[in-house]
Amino acid sequence: MLSKLQECLENRQDTGYILPFLWLHGESHELLREEILAIKASGINEFCAESRPYEDFCKDVWWEDFGFILKTARELGMRVWLLDDRKFPTGYANGYLEAPEQVHLRKKQIRERQSEVIGPMRGVKIHAADWLRPEHGERLHSVIAYRHTDGGEGLDSASAIDLTDTLQDGSVYFDAPDGVWRICVTIETDANAPDGRFQYYIDMLNPDSCHAMIDAVYQPHFDHFADYFGNTFRGFFSDEPGFLNRLGSYQSKTGIMFENLPWRADLPALMAESAGMSEAEMRLLLPALWEELGDATTCVRTHYMEVLTQLYRKNFSYLLGDWCRDHGVLYIGHVIEDQGAHMHLGYGAGHYFRALDGQDMAGIDIVLHQDIPGLSDHTHRASLVEGGLAEPAFFRYTLPKLAASHSHIQPLKRGRAMCEIFGAFGWAAGLPFMKGLADIMLCSGINHFVPHAFSPKREDPDCPPHFYNGGKNVQFPLFGGLMGYMERCTHLLYGGIHRADVAVYYNAEGDWSTADYRVFHKICQVLTRDLIDFDILPFDTLRDCAAADGHIRLNGESYGALIVSGSKVLPNDRLECFAALARAGVPVIFTDLLPCRSAEGRDVTHLLSCFELLPLESLTATLRARGLCHVSGEGQGLTHLRFYHVTQEGCEIYAFSNEDIRHNVDALLTLPQSGECLIYDPFQNRLYKSNAPEGKLRLKLEKANLLMVVFDQKSHNGIEKFRHEAERLPLELRFDITVRDENANGFSPFASGSPLFDISAPDRLPHFSGEIRYKTRFGAKEGFTVLDLGEVGETAEVWLNGKYLGARINAPYKFSLRDALREGENELEVLVRANMGHRRRDKLSRFIQIPPSGILGDIALCRYEDLY
Repeated sequence: MLSKLQECLENRQDTGYILPFLWLHGESHELLREEILAIKASGINEFCAESRPYEDFCKDVWWEDFGFILKTARELGMRVWLLDDRKFPTGYANGYLEAPEQVHLRKKQIRERQSEVIGPMRGVKIHAADWLRPEHGERLHSVIAYRHTDGGEGLDSASAIDLTDTLQDGSVYFDAPDGVWRICVTIETDANAPDGRFQYYIDMLNPDSCHAMIDAVYQPHFDHFADYFGNTFRGFFSDEPGFLNRLGSYQSKTGIMFENLPWRADLPALMAESAGMSEAEMRLLLPALWEELGDATTCVRTHYMEVLTQLYRKNFSYLLGDWCRDHGVLYIGHVIEDQGAHMHLGYGAGHYFRALDGQDMAGIDIVLHQDIPGLSDHTHRASLVEGGLAEPAFFRYTLPKLAASHSHIQPLKRGRAMCEIFGAFGWAAGLPFMKGLADIMLCSGINHFVPHAFSPKREDPDCPPHFYNGGKNVQFPLFGGLMGYMERCTHLLYGGIHRADVAVYYNAEGDWSTADYRVFHKICQVLTRDLIDFDILPFDTLRDCAAADGHIRLNGESYGALIVSGSKVLPNDRLECFAALARAGVPVIFTDLLPCRSAEGRDVTHLLSCFELLPLESLTATLRARGLCHVSGEGQGLTHLRFYHVTQEGCEIYAFSNEDIRHNVDALLTLPQSGECLIYDPFQNRLYKSNAPEGKLRLKLEKANLLMVVFDQKSHNGIEKFRHEAERLPLELRFDITVRDENANGFSPFASGSPLFDISAPDRLPHFSGEIRYKTRFGAKEGFTVLDLGEVGETAEVWLNGKYLGARINAPYKFSLRDALREGENELEVLVRANMGHRRRDKLSRFIQIPPSGILGDIALCRYEDLY
């Protein structure tokens, strides 16, 4: 048997896949130890210390408290990570740049202001310096005039006249030719002078500024705790660093009038080199960062972002990552990805892959209602900025694949894909909700998790849920069951070679150009929903990959086509790369739109014949017709069926998840493998055998459930067959019901001989948070060996005739009775733990529906038959 599967069955799986946040505020060592023990009791052996709520970070009391945390973790056989700054987001460097002697390390930016001149007129005078804010030490960079091409915003780049050298006493002089001219004044400025929030954050364009993170945070921790580095202390976590040139927006881009943009003095030279033009030409075109200068616009904007994101990767990501690896620890974290921010400035880092290239895990987060299990078809409200909307095409079908793809294609990642998860959903996010999110991530290729969060501060209002809450989280006793489930899933999948069908291009350049283009996450959505798996590949990877037998070959991965979202303009080197792949036999398919020119303004007609153009709605049918898929099916529920396939120890492993929380999947799948196989239920930790004759696997997957299918070419004698529900016998039962409020020591009678009802109904206990115990009796019926409780709010544990039958934290709430069922009458006891959102009505819980409390039914006994 597959060794990892055997380890899971024996509960010997690795436990290094889960590292929750531990929020720190300066609590007593007694409370810290209690919270760490709660983490340990959940089956978790690593955690990440969250430093930002700790006001005295890197002061004497911090060294004492963090030393205690490390010592306690070592005693308990646990490992510790550290979130790497005192303020959100990472990049404050513990205030290092606030010191007057570090002013040279603070960020520089550039902005533009304009005025219009009507010609012809000789000796026009423009007070260019009046745009400056002297109190912020601003400097004029250039003054350039362009003729308007029409009545709109268009300017003629060829008409550029540099007026900078005419500057005298703050004014420039211009003999304006005929026409309407725009005078573009570009100004170098200190960072964020109007709001000041990010003015002391490091400058991603300046390696000396980025080194402040090491000087102020990383090196001091090594100096204090070197003996823990590489053993108890595992590494540092950067949380959402970015360019931070604008406050409060994910949409900071070039092309936005009056936008402050990141800057350093040699950018024109670097941009010119990147674009293949002279520095003098680039300087004349620099206002295209804001203005519409015809075809020159895309060149300037694209190569500005090209240079900035390369500098970010080198100066920040690799600087910190290399330091960590040199000191025996790892560097992990993530950037803000929301609403396209992963390709933008502001809160963004400009390019997802470049921003994380220096890290040892690929990372994302799913927080703030970005994804809600059951909402895969609808854009929904979420507690996000920028309109408060979350689009499943991105958050469900694209974002997790960014991290998984990066882990597959970059050797440094060693297959590690991390997701910060569960945070800031509110107390209403109970265990069923969490499992739903976890399943989405697991079947997207995520294999490391940072659950958010444990907090020793009682009833901490900061971004709940908090999993222990001083023992007041009534679902905490079953939280360890969810963690064990996630560990078993990741253990079985991690380290395998992912099997994809095609590659999707990471089209940051289409976005950077600000020309017409189609977002690539729509491609990710339609592929996923038609059971075609993929990775997302950036240009830096494609440029160096090999092509053979009509496939892209990369770090053990293989892709049968490259899908590019429609783009009017792309850089010339990207198009040349795509054409080279096409000439090597790899289909290169653009959806909806072919390029009409390169970003540099070059004719690309000779390249277009290498590419195919397809409407997005025809994409998956075309790929299937060409055999560019390896899983297909027919039957019920396939739209909500997800899969993830790896080769592990010579075995083929499929994770199948039904993301529908209301309906079952009943389908006949066609797979490349055939014959006898194993079906593994990672939540129950049970193994069954099944069969896929001629590659046809009958899959019956109940709502909100995940199963693993393993083809291992081994004998499966002695393993029971996988069975499915064949018949239901409804039970009309009445219960004696007792309840225990979370603040009570024991249970109190609530109802006797009662039918089922919602405990938290308006006329019952609408603020209830606690446990509900049900007791009843029922008669056995031959062959009916499974009890289905029906709908439950929210977790259920079952005892039959005094024997514990286990726990379920989500549907289906089914329990095998075989080991405890007896002829005649049987005594049934069920313990339900309610959702805490009924009592804790925090603002984050407003975005999630809160389920009823207790057993709602319909209760039935079920008879099972062999599936094949």
